[in-house]
Formats: sequence, C-alpha cells, structure tokens
Amino acid sequence: MAITILMICYTLISFGLGWYFFSHRQRPFLVFHPEESRELQRVLSIGGIIMMIIGGFSAAATIMNNTIFLAAVLLVGVIAIMAIQLILLHWFPKG
Repeated sequence: MAITILMICYTLISFGLGWYFFSHRQRPFLVFHPEESRELQRVLSIGGIIMMIIGGFSAAATIMNNTIFLAAVLLVGVIAIMAIQLILLHWFPKG
C-alpha cells in the first residue's frame, strides 16, 4: 500500500516536472533564460516530453503493480532527471 502511494507521488512529480519544463520553453524560470537560447529551448522541450512519458509509464506501472516494472521506471526516471540537470548546468550563470 505504501509503495502505491509513493508511486502516485512520483508519477505526479515526474509528470508535473515534465509539464513545467515544456511550458517554460519561451519564458524565463529560475536562473535560466530559454528565450535567449535555441539550444536551451530544445533541451527543455525534449526533457519535458521525456519526463511526461516517464510519468505515463509510472502511472501504468502503479496500476499494474509489477515490482520489476516499478523498479525499471524509477531507474529510468532517476537517470533522465540526472541527465537533464547535468545538461542544464551548461546554461547556469557563471560568476
């Protein structure tokens, strides 16, 4: 029961983060200014879509309640968000 509740939270967070990235392609957020960089807009688009897809798979894994599928979705999600964060470091203001 606890894993189901935690997976629902994970699903909402991953889908929400993906939507946030995707919706902020043309406006500044935090310290990033995607309206000034085509590459950053592309990273946010692709990263947002990937996180929303992971959110969809996470919802499916939660409904199916398959331990292997749950673990795989969690692993892919962690790797994806880590990669997005490392890529975003390129546009982090220096100074």
